[in-house]
Amino acid sequence: MSTKTIINRFLQTIRRENLINKNDTIIVGASGGPDSQFLIYLLNEIKKDYELEIILAHLNHLHRKDAYKDEELVKKTSEDLGLKFYSDHKSMDEYAKEKSLSSEEAGRVLRYKFFERIRKKVSGNKIAIAHNMDDQAETVLMRIIRGTGIEGLKAMDYKNEFIIRPIMDFSKSEIVGYLNEEKIPYHIDYTNLEIDYTRNKIRLDIIPEIEKINPNFKNSLISLSNLAKSDVDILRDIEDKKLNEIIVKKDKNFISFDKKSFESLDKGLRNRILRRSISHINGNINNFSKKNLDDFSQITRLDLGKKIIKNDLILYKNYKTYDLYKNTYYNKEEGLIFLNIGDIKEFSSYKISLHLVNKEDFKSINKKGSVFFDYELVNLPIKIRSRRSGDSFNFYNNKKKKLKDFFIDEKIDKNMRDKIPLVFINDKLVWIVGLRRSDDYKITHKTKKILMICAEEV
Repeated sequence: MSTKTIINRFLQTIRRENLINKNDTIIVGASGGPDSQFLIYLLNEIKKDYELEIILAHLNHLHRKDAYKDEELVKKTSEDLGLKFYSDHKSMDEYAKEKSLSSEEAGRVLRYKFFERIRKKVSGNKIAIAHNMDDQAETVLMRIIRGTGIEGLKAMDYKNEFIIRPIMDFSKSEIVGYLNEEKIPYHIDYTNLEIDYTRNKIRLDIIPEIEKINPNFKNSLISLSNLAKSDVDILRDIEDKKLNEIIVKKDKNFISFDKKSFESLDKGLRNRILRRSISHINGNINNFSKKNLDDFSQITRLDLGKKIIKNDLILYKNYKTYDLYKNTYYNKEEGLIFLNIGDIKEFSSYKISLHLVNKEDFKSINKKGSVFFDYELVNLPIKIRSRRSGDSFNFYNNKKKKLKDFFIDEKIDKNMRDKIPLVFINDKLVWIVGLRRSDDYKITHKTKKILMICAEEV
């Protein structure tokens, strides 16, 4: 196959998947093997037209005695092509032992961490990984063997945030054939020929046996992957619409679903909604099995106030919502803050400010989200904290009410109670923010100056 044909196919993939833009700075994961050498030389072919800066990044895993030869080859490639080169040395075997990972997974984690470090260092906007068509087929089969849903069948994407995979339309045989024809040097990692690793066993033993039955097996796996991608896109649209309908509140570590809407979902859609939400909070769905999802889904059968804990995530059943959050979300004890006139401070999810208002201006001010007290009866600063055991307040006509009983009567979710700011004047609880103020220090016809406390949810 001619160089021109290879380059044209490479450009077709780039344009179809929108992988590269003009003036991109691309960090290439350069192992010295045939795939990464193929990717480097193809990128170099289009470097001028796209005005690219190409940077080669090589991580020596210290796994093989001859690994230094890979590093030397990548360095020489960078010199021959006039490209920048970065390298580092990290033992994947030591990291695997430290993190209780397989060596294969440890190597992958270390590589991506290294590439991301270089990307930030050079202000790069793309990391190019040399996965090919065979890698994609092996990934699909490996996930089928382990048990996967439709997302797993779609395997690797051409593009995922900063990561791009521009040579996934080329087979291994095409890559090696091109390198040999063009006399481009590459090294073979002999550990790829050992069957100690799952992927190697699939590549060397399982696929060749299946190809005796279906010589086109790899292409069949790629077709399955492409079909799965189309189906996932359709399902994502459905999920997005449903999520918008049922989400009450969402931030980086917390998602709250409307209780009735969540319960009305059929089990399949509920599990997909949970998958998306777990991925949002954790950054991925790794280590979260179908059984974990099924267990979470069973919460609709439990009593109010019950929760299900899986890994470091909690799904909690409230009066009006189901809340999904990390188990550290509510464990941070809110501090104690003090406010004087003119102060604006944040507490929990509120921005709280203190103002002095003249009585003649009182009628014209916006009173939403604010409470008012007789300034002459107040000793500053006021105090704000979260609840403590034994808290009570002047509920009505000088009758005391325990804060705990108030929360129960108002059906305030247990896991929200510690997040509600409590405002104290003269050591008396005067305002349960957003819910109730006490009967203390009210404005009367004798009041001359008014203390205004504003709380805005952020």
